[in-house]
Amino acid sequence: MFLFKKNIIRRFRLLVFFFFVVWALLIIIKAGILMTLERPYWLAVAKKTIRYNRDIEPRRGDILSDKGELLVSNLVKYKLYINFDNLRYYNYSESKMKKARHEKDSIWEADLDKLCEGLATIIPQWSAGEFSAHLKEGIKLQRNGGKSTNSRYGRRKYPLCPNHQMYLTYTQFKQIEKLPILCETRRVSGLEIDEQKYRKKFFGSLASSTLGDYKILGEGKADIHGLDERYDSLLRGVKGVKHTEKEKEIIVKPVVHGMDIQTTLNVEMMDICEKALRNGLTDKGSRAGWVILMEVKTGDIKAIVNLSLNSNGEYEETFRQSNNNETPNHAIADLREPGSIFKPIALSIALEDGKIHEGDSVKTYGGKMKMHGRTINDAVRPKREWQTVTEVIQNSSNVGMALIINEAYKNDPQRFTDRLTELGMKENFNLLSCERTPTFRTPKSKLWSPADLQAMSRGYATSQTALNMITFYNAIANNGKRMAPRLVKAIMKDGDIVEEYKPKVLDSKMLSQSTVESLKRMLFAVVNEKGATGARAKSDKVKAAGKTGTALNSKGNVLSFCGFFPYENPEYTCIVQNINNIGGGGSTSALIFKEIAEKIMANSERRPLSEATDTLHPKQPRVKPGNITSAEYILDEIGIDVGEKNISTELDDPSWGVIKTDSTGTINLESRELLSNIVPNVIGMGAKDALYLMSKAGLRPSITGYGRVVTQSIKAGSKAHPGHYIKLTLKP
Repeated sequence: MFLFKKNIIRRFRLLVFFFFVVWALLIIIKAGILMTLERPYWLAVAKKTIRYNRDIEPRRGDILSDKGELLVSNLVKYKLYINFDNLRYYNYSESKMKKARHEKDSIWEADLDKLCEGLATIIPQWSAGEFSAHLKEGIKLQRNGGKSTNSRYGRRKYPLCPNHQMYLTYTQFKQIEKLPILCETRRVSGLEIDEQKYRKKFFGSLASSTLGDYKILGEGKADIHGLDERYDSLLRGVKGVKHTEKEKEIIVKPVVHGMDIQTTLNVEMMDICEKALRNGLTDKGSRAGWVILMEVKTGDIKAIVNLSLNSNGEYEETFRQSNNNETPNHAIADLREPGSIFKPIALSIALEDGKIHEGDSVKTYGGKMKMHGRTINDAVRPKREWQTVTEVIQNSSNVGMALIINEAYKNDPQRFTDRLTELGMKENFNLLSCERTPTFRTPKSKLWSPADLQAMSRGYATSQTALNMITFYNAIANNGKRMAPRLVKAIMKDGDIVEEYKPKVLDSKMLSQSTVESLKRMLFAVVNEKGATGARAKSDKVKAAGKTGTALNSKGNVLSFCGFFPYENPEYTCIVQNINNIGGGGSTSALIFKEIAEKIMANSERRPLSEATDTLHPKQPRVKPGNITSAEYILDEIGIDVGEKNISTELDDPSWGVIKTDSTGTINLESRELLSNIVPNVIGMGAKDALYLMSKAGLRPSITGYGRVVTQSIKAGSKAHPGHYIKLTLKP
């Protein structure tokens, strides 16, 4: 009995041992299979389940004008491709692959014509027939295994448009996504998108050298210039992080979009300054020129223009250095000897120190003399040997200025250079990263010589930017209060001001009132006295004061005029400089200044539109035929009742027709059916509606003139032949 029990226990133990041994062997075998045969499969599964964090790119901030208009913003443009080889990317069995390919080919064959018609409407550069021939070539590539002698493109990245360099707008892209075939899944359509973000300047090249540029180079690097560079830390924002989990995006770190920058720049004033400068440079054949327009009371820079002659012989604004344009932003980054526009600065020191007075006279030796071994000449020989201090400035006498400053400071030149520093002639305002710091020698310098004093008195032996020069003149216009130049007025986020940069006073009393008044009278004489150097800046429309300057240089003379207007109550200060070896500041820059001053004041004196509105007898607006759904929407918004209107209210699917006014003055909307393959009647329509309808009919329209369509080259109601050209003539 006991022996039997022992045998049972032994057999049980053997059974348990055998079970565990077998189980262990199975585990070892399974582990071996996992490590060898099934290894690729499980690695693929692991890769799918790994959570990869992806960056969320922030939106770069906008740059705005003083009125909140968009100067620079972010846009996206698209290149669209068809991957005719896309089925190869799917891990299908052979039978499933054949079925999928047959399904795809059937859809393409059935809807290709509709797709091409839609593409021709959205992208009118090509007809439906041209799109069809182009896409059929791509289908041929796919069926022939990518072999074709006629196609320039491969089957895996075949451009949707015949021109592979064609970029499409966001609106075009969204419309194309809804077309037949392309609205299907990627497996069927093969549609692939190449998205490119870029910074758009909404006023073309206006102020490009100041606004700058932002171009992504890859690998976290970017090519940045101008305001985009100066305020990059605020504009760029902070990247976010996300990952996908069960087809749901999980935000790990929220993105922080960039802030917006509101500048002091005024679009209308910049346009006035650019046109005046361009005309002046063209007339005189100057190599380059620049303008700064500053608001007197605030120091706000309302306009800044830099034009250079490019290799094609055209004047352009640029933000990059080139062989023809070493300093893109001349107004801020160009250090040059200013010439005679520096004379009022030198004279202000002598007047303030009581070394000379406005009514004093100076012997000018017939406009020619030697001093410290150098010959000094006046550009215009004086009629009298003795000239008053006002006449020295009025006639821009080099001899007179050299005598005044040399006599006053020959025993203490350090006093003169110290006062120049106090007046801001070595100041960097840090408006842009490219801004350079003005320089001049002092008696403490090893290179100092006695001749430097008389040279500085007439604008030599010192290097200044236009920004520094206009800041001094602006202080004279502002009764001695020197304001810091302001280019950015606020940092904004979602339309709200985060930080405001208020006007900054650098010196509340840069000069005494008597010195300021003396300088004002002298600068007024420069422009308004007969025979004065700045007489060409004189205007019958606005009184101005200022100073001419001509700095001789082997690389090109700098011809300048700096002044303010209107003289009675100065609102704006303006500096104009250009590089030309012909003429002087009075014959070039003074004329440009005059044009700017007249147009700026004429523009600022516009009366409010409400004052010109007849509220008692309002006129009924003249409404063009065409998209009457949009017309009805506008009429409703401005409070004009419409009579009969059996039309669509959907702006995306509008009604087309005409607008009629009955004897009572009531506006009635009459819809007209659009017939396919028939040339529509677009007489009386605007360009937008006319182009849309002609393109929808398969025609290729071209327009001349502006206003309303008065003639169309193909008669309305005739048969429309897709791809045929039709000419539309518009008149106001």
